[in-house]
Amino acid sequence: MISEDSRLYWSKSLYWGLEIGLDIVLFCIVGQWLWDRPFDVTGFMPYLIISVCVYLCHKDLVSISPKIPYSELLLAGVCAGASASLIVDLYAVIYVKVYDPSYMEQMVQQSAALADQFGYKDGDMVENMRQIFAPVLMITTTIIYTIVSLIMSAFGAFLVNLRRNSGNKSNDNKNNGNKSNDSKENNNNDNKDSNIKQQN
Repeated sequence: MISEDSRLYWSKSLYWGLEIGLDIVLFCIVGQWLWDRPFDVTGFMPYLIISVCVYLCHKDLVSISPKIPYSELLLAGVCAGASASLIVDLYAVIYVKVYDPSYMEQMVQQSAALADQFGYKDGDMVENMRQIFAPVLMITTTIIYTIVSLIMSAFGAFLVNLRRNSGNKSNDNKNNGNKSNDSKENNNNDNKDSNIKQQN
């Protein structure tokens, strides 16, 4: 059976995956409307959004369970990135199939021209590219997002572990200091008792 903590971890990962996907889609839409930014679901800003949201996902999980292991933090970040890619894939397909089919045609023609430069000629190549363009775009986006989220999740989980270990060491040092102080006080009390006995 799945424990309550596991359900909470998965729900947090999916929530942040939804957040990543919607933030990237919103950024792409606003960028196209305001700045006439070309269609692009990869690049610096999407990767920055993934990085920030993976960090916030880790922060949420650590607040729920401070002793959550490294592997679960790593998996949570990857899950968030992979689930975000599904939302972005849906947006990308709607964009190239419905909103702006000319973008897909432009990319297909550029790819065909590049293949022609390398001496690859096929009469059906352009039509084949049209058919596989959307699936290839979806697969590429999913792979890139998963890799980026894996890297950022591994780095974030490492920092969480490092911070947690340094905190444990400082607590151990404090405990050891308290123990040594207690032992000194006990020794002083013993010495006082022995002196009193000798005086009597």
